[in-house]
This record gives sequence, structure tokens and C-alpha cells, in this order.
Amino acid sequence: MSSRLFQPSRLAAASFGLGLGALVGISVALVTGSMLGADAQRSPLAPGAGIAFWAAALMAPAAIVTGVLAKIRLKEPGWWSTLAILLGAVVLVIVLVTLVFILAIVSTS
Repeated sequence: MSSRLFQPSRLAAASFGLGLGALVGISVALVTGSMLGADAQRSPLAPGAGIAFWAAALMAPAAIVTGVLAKIRLKEPGWWSTLAILLGAVVLVIVLVTLVFILAIVSTS
């Protein structure tokens, strides 16, 4: 049963995986960053949080593009393609807002 879940469109399944990965990556990055706080420069977890942030920043547009491509194709993309587009858009907004906050903090220092 589970092997047939994403059978109609593998592109839609890939977009859902990218969207879910982006959501997990941005969550890990923001939670780790907020727990580290001012000690982020000395913590060994900071590079991993940075990598998770940038990986999520790259996966979000990829989820949106592959989700739209899955919708354009003639096969039935299923609900996971729509969910992937929404997840990618939410993560992209979170990334952009975080980057604006970073620029605001750096410019006032």
C-alpha cells in the first residue's frame, strides 16, 4: 500500500519531500539558534545550524518549483504537490524574514 501512495507522480513526491525537508531544516536552525543565543560564536552546534538554515533556504524554492511542475504535467499530482507548494512558500517567507532581521541587527551594530 505505501509503495503505491506516490505512484501517480514522482515529481510531486519529490516536491513534498523537499518541502518537508525545508520545514524541518528551518525549524532545527531556528530552535538551535534561539537556544544558543549569545554563545553561538563559541558553540560547536552553530555551524550545523547555519548549514540547516541554508539547506532549508535552498530546498524551499526547489519545493515550490517542483510542485508547480508537477501541477503542470498531465498526470494527477495529488494533494502532496499542493502541500509542498504551501510548505515551500511558508519556509521561504520565514527565511526572508530571518534574513531581514539579520540585516537589521548587523546594520544597527
